[in-house]
Amino acid sequence: MPATDVQSMLRGKRLRVTNGRVALLNALRKAAKPVTLEDAVALCAGEGGDPATVYRNLQSFTETGLVRPVRGVGRREMYELVAQQHGHQHAHLTCTRCGRVSCIEFDAPSAPRAEGWKVEELTVTVWGLCPDCR
Repeated sequence: MPATDVQSMLRGKRLRVTNGRVALLNALRKAAKPVTLEDAVALCAGEGGDPATVYRNLQSFTETGLVRPVRGVGRREMYELVAQQHGHQHAHLTCTRCGRVSCIEFDAPSAPRAEGWKVEELTVTVWGLCPDCR
């Protein structure tokens, strides 16, 4: 993604454009799958700042809707760039042994209607064993 596109994304969410944030968004884009904090730090190859800075940026991205959290094995947070959600909501397959997460196509059911509630998001995670762990 060109730097100007990433900068526009940040500005559109009223976030300050920094080298670390640009590096992190580019790393998430290249990963094209949910990543852990540790993965994000490694993918930035030092350009995203120290792990605490990467974590704070992931939290800012989550709060502004650039990134969404995906729950991994052991409740560890993983992060996915919203712009790469394949153009729609989708489900995730999570391996209960190795923690691998994959995106899958899924015809999501309609959001449940709950009296007085406004449903903002519906997420689906399918737990099982990946081909390598089977």
